Amino acid sequence: MLSWKKKTLRPLEATMNKSLKLFMITVLSVTVLAACGSGSGNADNLIDTGNVTEGSWVGYNGDEVADEEMVTSELIPYDPDTDYEINRSSYISYFNGDEFIETKLYGEDLPLTIDSVDEADGIKVSFNQYNKDAIELVEK
Repeated sequence: MLSWKKKTLRPLEATMNKSLKLFMITVLSVTVLAACGSGSGNADNLIDTGNVTEGSWVGYNGDEVADEEMVTSELIPYDPDTDYEINRSSYISYFNGDEFIETKLYGEDLPLTIDSVDEADGIKVSFNQYNKDAIELVEK
């Protein structure tokens, strides 16, 4: 009688082992994909949301304006002959080297193409911290 149970249980054990292995592989795959997918979600995004200055934005005179809900990107290389599109309300500050040129507010009819500033070679994007996971600046 014991040999009958062994013969009957082995296929059941094999099926359970295959199911368990498949389940574990699926869980591991989902975990790895989720870890790889964290971030802005768009590889073309020019804003490195993991490397921002928190607690301020670049004002209309080029000064840092304290505001705990705002963050500002690092200087992003900018080409006035290229079109750039922003998808969230933000202040974009234009620079030529370290020299501030101007700050413009973009907030309506988004996404939109930002204005071209011929003398600029870099920009900083200031935005509300709550948009950190969704904001994107991309070349068009």
